[in-house]
Amino acid sequence: MKRPAFLALVASIPLLLAGTVFVTTRFTGLAVEAHRLEASQDEWVDQNAKLAASIAVLASRERIAAWAEKLGLEKAKPDRRIHIVPPSRPAAPTGSGPAQAGSNG
Repeated sequence: MKRPAFLALVASIPLLLAGTVFVTTRFTGLAVEAHRLEASQDEWVDQNAKLAASIAVLASRERIAAWAEKLGLEKAKPDRRIHIVPPSRPAAPTGSGPAQAGSNG
């Protein structure tokens, strides 16, 4: 009875060692991949910050005003502006509508 238990214990030691090696190898590979992805993310964040700064510079009022002046454009004077007033919406119908038809009876 003791001999089969001892053989099972001896046979399980190499299996446990192989499992430990497998898990350690897998963990190391995943750690390397995580570091690679973090570095890639840092590059994307830096690029995003640079692009946001570029957009802010390109969208500045001073730059647009300089381009307008360079193209010979000027602000429209009040007499050249058109003020459009949209027509008012028709009032909601009151009286006998579908919502009120059921309330009478």
